[in-house]
Amino acid sequence: MFGTKNKKSPQRPPQLLTLVDYDHPLLRLPCETVLFPLSEEDRLIIRDMKYSIQKPQLKRVKAPWDSAAGMAANQWGVNKRIFLFCPEADTIHGLEVIINPSYEPLFDAHTKGSCTLMKQEALPQEKSWEACFSVPLATGCVQRYTHIRASYQNEAGETITRVLSDWLARVWQHESDHLDGFLYDDPRTGRCLEKKNFASRKEADAFKYDG
Repeated sequence: MFGTKNKKSPQRPPQLLTLVDYDHPLLRLPCETVLFPLSEEDRLIIRDMKYSIQKPQLKRVKAPWDSAAGMAANQWGVNKRIFLFCPEADTIHGLEVIINPSYEPLFDAHTKGSCTLMKQEALPQEKSWEACFSVPLATGCVQRYTHIRASYQNEAGETITRVLSDWLARVWQHESDHLDGFLYDDPRTGRCLEKKNFASRKEADAFKYDG
């Protein structure tokens, strides 16, 4: 475990990060592992990410959606295994910094041991529509594991393991995919069963509401 008690907080104001386009190469490459203790550069990056995911900042950069359930560093062009996790879209009180994440699928939320040797089709999965800041004016019907055991490090370098189910598990898998170099519509994963493209934001919002 690595503490940050003696580390000085970055003094410069947070910088507004700009989301990269759909075709940016970093969105399709695995991100680099973050080392501990965090460097000043990494602490500044995390600070900028926390600032840039806020609703007013998303509006400033004309992001495709008004709020986020999560955001990965490479969506801002940063090659680091970091994502912000806020599944209820509460970026003030519900925001977590997730560093070097991984996960394994579980049979159910009470599974104690590993399920890595089980066949994929034997583990519960569910399909649902997802949107993504890196795939504007579109939504995909994506199949994901219903229950997962997630592991990660926090900003202090502590390793944390927790079980996530349903929506929380879906958001985690979506953001983890980003750090592994996959968008939800990437044919390499085979997870996207159907994709809908929209002519306008109004049309996309109408679909989300009906869904």
